[in-house]
Amino acid sequence: MSNAQASPVVVLTGGLGSGKSTAAHCFVGLGITVVDADAIVHELTGPDGAALASLRLLLGEDCMSPSAGLDRAKVRQAVFAEPGLRRRLEAVLHPMVQVIAREQLERAMGPYCLYVVPLWAETRGDQPRPDWVWKVVVVDIDQARQRSRVLKRTPMPNETLEGILAAQANRDERLALADHVINNNSDEASLLAQVQRLHAELLQGLNERPTTSHPQSKPPTDRP
Repeated sequence: MSNAQASPVVVLTGGLGSGKSTAAHCFVGLGITVVDADAIVHELTGPDGAALASLRLLLGEDCMSPSAGLDRAKVRQAVFAEPGLRRRLEAVLHPMVQVIAREQLERAMGPYCLYVVPLWAETRGDQPRPDWVWKVVVVDIDQARQRSRVLKRTPMPNETLEGILAAQANRDERLALADHVINNNSDEASLLAQVQRLHAELLQGLNERPTTSHPQSKPPTDRP
């Protein structure tokens, strides 16, 4: 893929239950190609997924489901009981996600493409923004609404949820990385309206960019 052909990459991120998937779906409706790191993980860890053999060695047979591949509820419990396990799990999955995401981003067509990365703030830390990323968009939500949405979608003990949230970047850390913020404290109509406005802003920004520069000078090779 040549740089002239690559679509600029807009990273979409946000905390657990913030509404990233709903926002991404709104972008799809506007004709934007979406590459979703979480969807890639589901593919890798589903039935016959390419990561299952390595994960079976790491996690044991108890964390496997004959019909669904990786048993996510049991993995959450295991990670909560042994925090260091998360890093070992990421060490297996992240390189595989990188390869698939890179291939999908290279094939993306359109004015720009959206790369949905839930753990963007967690994996970037204080590192400079990669030169293949044009913009970062954060889906923001207040903490009470976030907890309510997560527990409604995936019932779990409160202590498990708090442990998961504690392992993620906090709201201020995510917002510090943002070029644009989508506020998801209202309804889906409000979310869609914000996405439509942001889409128009991004298109305008592309029109105003010098034609001699390109934000994606290389595909992603670092962690998702």
